[in-house]
Parts: sequence; structure tokens; C-alpha cells
Amino acid sequence: MKRALIILSLILAGGCSMKVSRPMLKFFLAGSNVVRVGATYADSCRNIRSVPYVQGGTEMQVLDIFYADDAVRRNAVLVDIHGGFYVAGRRENNTPFASVFLREGYDVVLVEYRHNNGSTIDVSHELADCASALDYLARNADSLGLNRDRMFLTGDSAGGHLVLYMAEGSADKSLPVHPEEFVPAGVMLNCPAYNYGSYGKSEGFTKGALKYYIGPRYADDSWMQSMSPRTYFSSYTGPLLVSTCTRDFIRGESLLVKADADSLGRALTFVDIASDDRRVSHVHNVIAVNLPESREVNDAMLEFMEGLL
Repeated sequence: MKRALIILSLILAGGCSMKVSRPMLKFFLAGSNVVRVGATYADSCRNIRSVPYVQGGTEMQVLDIFYADDAVRRNAVLVDIHGGFYVAGRRENNTPFASVFLREGYDVVLVEYRHNNGSTIDVSHELADCASALDYLARNADSLGLNRDRMFLTGDSAGGHLVLYMAEGSADKSLPVHPEEFVPAGVMLNCPAYNYGSYGKSEGFTKGALKYYIGPRYADDSWMQSMSPRTYFSSYTGPLLVSTCTRDFIRGESLLVKADADSLGRALTFVDIASDDRRVSHVHNVIAVNLPESREVNDAMLEFMEGLL
């Protein structure tokens, strides 16, 4: 994943003249679906793994539920949707991140979803999976032992896109994809993808690469806009936190969220970490939770949720 981020940061920042092709992108992202997580605090908590949220679904249409220790449990839930450039990533790799919040008394749900495959599955299916997962949690909260009224949403990178779109759809059922029953208590985005409607026009990728990470409809501007969180940003007016950092290769996306929030006169908790440390980069608070800068972001998330309980 680090190799992918280096190349993508050069491309998107205009510092590399070559175009990313589909084989190149597949190579750089090949390791992202490998589960590298060892034992974590989350693994020691009571948990239910691979819960199907779609009847007759695939092995990717599942979620993991972790319960905080009764001694510290706050009767609130953090639902996390991972990133991975829409074509990669695994929920299991976010268990160190989940551990941070479990220690503080929050139950945590890690959502898996089908990845875009460049042909039959695209971001609309990823969004549909997320909506199904969230509605499953809302409908079955009592039997799962979760508090339906205190469910916070968080997502990193492409997961930030999916999370914000879900929050917007929870408030505006006219969105092409939306949860029917789930309503978030608050939303937290870490280095989110946001202006999806513009991604199909990127000059840094060949047509094959665009088809790979977006799907065959990348040239359909109307459809791309309909899948973009930026299109519906005014729909969600609930509590929102956004984090980024100096070395976030899509930092401009977070800045654009802030600019749009400012233009609408709406409140936004904005966490911007200034650091030249190469470890403090895209979604550092999710993949490197023990860095001081990561703790700063995650502490801000905890404070954000605490203020809403």
C-alpha cells in the first residue's frame, strides 16, 4: 500500500509525468487485500466475526462486531468503513484502529463490502453494500446488543466517501443509494475521498486504470456526479469531523470539504496535522495508531463523540 500511495501522490500532485496503467495499479495495490494484523486488543474483546448483512450474500458482504469491556462500556457504537482506492483493503486491517476506541468503551463494527472489479461491480454496489450493512445494524441493534441511537460513522480514504454518502442518504432519500433506517449520531472522515465526480477526468491515469478503479462508467459525467459525496454535501447537516495532514496525498479533498462547509455556514470540526514526518501521511491515524500525531487525531475523534453523548 505504501508503494501505491507514493506513486499516486506523485501522479495526483503533478510530480510524475508517467500515467498509471491498470497492470501497474493492480501491482501497487496487490498487497492491500492481504490481512497483516496480528493479535490486537480488539481480538481480546468479546466479538462476533463475519456476520452476514445480506441474505445469500458473498464472503465480502459481512461485518465484525466487537464489544467493549463492561467495566468501561459507554453504550455507544463506532461503525468503521475501510478505504482501499475502491478496489482493495480489508476490514481486519483496521482492528488496531478499532482497539483505540474499544479501550475507551465504544463498541466497534468493522464493515466489509465488495470491491469494484472494473466491470460488474462499481462504487454504486459498494455504496449499496454499506447501506445494507448499516440498515442491518439499525434493524437488529437490540438482538445484537448495540445502541441504535448512538451509532457513529467513520471512514478513511475511499471509506470516507462511502461514509459521507451514507450520511447524506440517511437525510435525503432521493440519493440514488441510501440507507432506509440507519441514522448516524455523528460522522468522522479521515483523509476522505470527496469530489468523486471529478475522478474520471484525471490525466494521471490511463483509460484502463480509470476503468479498473472506477469501472466502465468513469466517462459518464452525470453518473459520476450522482455517486459523488460533494454533489449532496448540503443534505447532511449533522455533526461532522474531518482530519487530514500535511503529507496526505489527497489533502486537497479535505480542504475542499472544509471550504464547502464554510460556504454553507455549517459547523465542522477540522483536524489538520502539520508534520513532515513521512510516517504521518494518508490515514496515518488508522494504519499507525501509536504515532503521537495519530493519537492526536483519534483523541479528537473521542472528544467529538463524547460531546454528542
